[in-house]
Amino acid sequence: MKKAYSAILATTLICGSVFTATSAQASTVNTQSVQTEKETETNFLQLVGTVSKITKNENGTFLAEFSKGNETHSFTFDEKTIMLDNSGKEIELKEGMQFTAYVDSNKPMILIYPPQYAPEMVIVQTEETGTVKVDKFDKDFLNKKKDLIITVNDETIISNLSGKKLLASDLVNKEVVIFYDVVLESYPAQTSPSKIIVLESELSDLDQAIKIANEDYYVKNGVKMIPLRLVAQKLGFKVESTGKGAIISKGAVSFTVTRGSLDYGYNKSIRKFENAPALLEPNKTYVSEEFLPLLIDHY
Repeated sequence: MKKAYSAILATTLICGSVFTATSAQASTVNTQSVQTEKETETNFLQLVGTVSKITKNENGTFLAEFSKGNETHSFTFDEKTIMLDNSGKEIELKEGMQFTAYVDSNKPMILIYPPQYAPEMVIVQTEETGTVKVDKFDKDFLNKKKDLIITVNDETIISNLSGKKLLASDLVNKEVVIFYDVVLESYPAQTSPSKIIVLESELSDLDQAIKIANEDYYVKNGVKMIPLRLVAQKLGFKVESTGKGAIISKGAVSFTVTRGSLDYGYNKSIRKFENAPALLEPNKTYVSEEFLPLLIDHY
């Protein structure tokens, strides 16, 4: 059977944004300060809205809801999600806050509807002085539209989405978010950002497991089959061969999978696969994709 390769990815949105707030002395937030620049290409889906509700999930993460047209969309976040205000300071997300969330469109994700996103970074608009801009800069630190040049010095904080400290050379020709306030009137305009975040991050084990499932699979009897050992080990499970299948375990959780059998063991219960596990490559057992969410539940 011919092997197929694909990836389930979020839509790539071609846009950029400037996120500005009024001065700290202002009595109201300028809600017209979010602008779209269609000339700037970005690999990040930008979600703009106002948080209507925040709830805590059983796994300790949080779910923030917001309206998009007549539909309610949502995104999940936890303590690892970058939460900053428009001046670059850390902030706690609360209901009623206006935000721009950045979701990596190249990051593998399981698609559901209505969409539920997992942004890498959320910027909250406040009354603090500060502007946020998504752009790319060349080796001379001139942006793509050639209307802004940035000055980077020893005081400029530069990092990626994983929090790794970077050098000025690391931001060249990369998508970045810059935080700045004062702009020198010239052409091109000039500014010295206080903080620069390069929109790159290292994939987590969960992301890598989903990526493997999206790229390394077969379709058998109309069912997508994914590599058991590669996915399970990436999610932290121990995989022991039984000769006819495998025992997958982590803590008190255990699965027993047998090639050619629709039945599999889940602790002391018996469940059924949609398609029987099969050895589709030498020493490589594949199981139906329905097994992946079950493994993720115990990640």
